[in-house]
Amino acid sequence: MADEPTPEQSPDSTPTAAAEVEARLIGGARQPVPAKVRSIAVPVVEGLGLSLVGVELAQEGTRIVLWVYIDGPEGVTIDDCARVSPELSAALDVDDPIPTAYDLRVSSPGLDRPLMSDADFRRFIGREAQIQLSSPIGGRRRFTGVILGAEESVQIRCTDGEHQVPVEAIQKARLCIDLEALRPKPQAGAQAWKST
Repeated sequence: MADEPTPEQSPDSTPTAAAEVEARLIGGARQPVPAKVRSIAVPVVEGLGLSLVGVELAQEGTRIVLWVYIDGPEGVTIDDCARVSPELSAALDVDDPIPTAYDLRVSSPGLDRPLMSDADFRRFIGREAQIQLSSPIGGRRRFTGVILGAEESVQIRCTDGEHQVPVEAIQKARLCIDLEALRPKPQAGAQAWKST
């Protein structure tokens, strides 16, 4: 039986071909510190049976915060984050990629999941996303719309039409929260409650 394609693979790609294509990172994920943290975090996170979604450095008040987003086949629990945090903290203490004091926060990607590479955009084709650019294209820095594809650039359909956004121009991107998916679904055979 042939292997089923993963969400990052198209049905006509092979696992070998997919492994040879490295995802292009966007925005701050391309910077040296997040790249170094990513190289340290991947074996730690994967060693615990989870996957690394991405790494972000943020300034929150006077503190620097290192956000490490993880995911798993069935999502992520608080216990998963609690297992990863001390292991990752110990690994980061050895290599010390951040020269200043920082707070480490291990988290699920959340409902407004960050998109950290072109592979993330391909995985979430059909979902709505917000994209912020590092510099304007055509006088515009923000795009909100449905992801149509991501090859040489990200194709997104906004209310004013379709746009091609170069991956290299993206500073940060996140999925929009799908409120419809969060609404409870009526159960089969259940009668709707009506107020009088």
